[in-house]
Amino acid sequence: MRPLYHPSVYDERTTAPSYWEESAPPALDDLTPLNGEESCEVAVIGGGYTGLSAALHLARDHGVDVRLLEAGPIGWGASGRNGGFCGLAATKLSLDAMIKRYGLEETKRFYESQLEAIELVEALARDEEIDYERRGDGYLEVAHHPSRFAGLAEEGETLSRLFGIETKLMTAEEFAEVGFQSQEQFGALRLAVGFALHPLKFARGLGEAARRWGAVLHPDSRVLDWRREGARHHLVTAEGALRADKVILAANGFLQDGLMKAFDRRILPALSNIITTRPLSDQELAAHHWRTDDPICNTRHMLFYFRMLPDRRFLFGARGDLTGRPADSEKMRAWMVRRLGEVFPHWRDVEITHFWRGLVCLTRDLTPAVGLLPDDPSVAYGFGYHANGVNTAPWTGRALARLVAGNQRDQNALPRVVTGLPPRFPFAALRPWYLGAAFAYYRWLDARG
Repeated sequence: MRPLYHPSVYDERTTAPSYWEESAPPALDDLTPLNGEESCEVAVIGGGYTGLSAALHLARDHGVDVRLLEAGPIGWGASGRNGGFCGLAATKLSLDAMIKRYGLEETKRFYESQLEAIELVEALARDEEIDYERRGDGYLEVAHHPSRFAGLAEEGETLSRLFGIETKLMTAEEFAEVGFQSQEQFGALRLAVGFALHPLKFARGLGEAARRWGAVLHPDSRVLDWRREGARHHLVTAEGALRADKVILAANGFLQDGLMKAFDRRILPALSNIITTRPLSDQELAAHHWRTDDPICNTRHMLFYFRMLPDRRFLFGARGDLTGRPADSEKMRAWMVRRLGEVFPHWRDVEITHFWRGLVCLTRDLTPAVGLLPDDPSVAYGFGYHANGVNTAPWTGRALARLVAGNQRDQNALPRVVTGLPPRFPFAALRPWYLGAAFAYYRWLDARG
């Protein structure tokens, strides 16, 4: 089937020109693509956080014979391209909307799982000795307009009251003493959970750990055909074939329709772009009173997300274009450079050293989807992290490992918020247009303040 975006977005032969690729040490360079006929108990499709966590937990905790197939290098997709924000929450539903749809108790279970997921990232890094370059000890939401401060106050009170999350609301003047000043800083809410990390170092560390515990990883092994042959699954790549009793699909936003009918039209991938500056001087940092290592997003519906990297480069991210064409990508780069200069005017002329893009994954439910296929429990899936996969994806991988290893048809152990396949998108080819309409509406809301 025709991909939703320009083929360059899905070209696994090209590595993202990211700061992460430049700053991560080489790893997993002795892995080989699948070659010839092989077999295993469980096959994992996707070599990002979800798939790597699933492979690691299957091999380490359950002693399962597992092989992983990744279209590009390990961590090639969103897991190696994101901003490195480990925090709340993997949904585009408001708290009120989630409570209305699922009830208060299930909403609490979902947020408990999100907090557990943050702890899991820390535990994996500690137990498997992954150098993931942790920064900060909280998560910041910054009001980009005076009208948004009241909303932060309400959010902080709700998170504290319902979920026991420690929060701190700060006026613009108070936040300037511990955070920063900018043209779009009118107070902030700090959550005492979450942190930032080096996403590619974490992905490669998960890969090294999975391999050390016995999982077999095959990069450059895109699955071209997936069919059943009797009781087993038959996965075909360019150079080989893999037969497995069970399969975990963990491709997230880079999944394209046509691989397996049950998953067609279930996701809405959206482009997200990041730029980074050269290292900033003491004088440049002081110009905006920069004092925090915590990851930050603002209150725009079309949000900006940003953070200071360990070598004092500034990372600045935003949603992308609707085509993925190289020309449109360059326009996005120019727009992001301009907007960075408008929000942080003292950094307007600072050199931009890196620009890259990747896909985040949305669903019609606006929540993650985790579970077993109802008509074939030998197939498990996990996707739809809504740009919050750094913690949610490893948690999902562990959950899928437990489901597959235990052959659990009953998925009541999972929060109902994430359980089951989301509805299909109608008129699948129009999905980028759905995004375009949503983006236009969000920009209108942001323009209103």
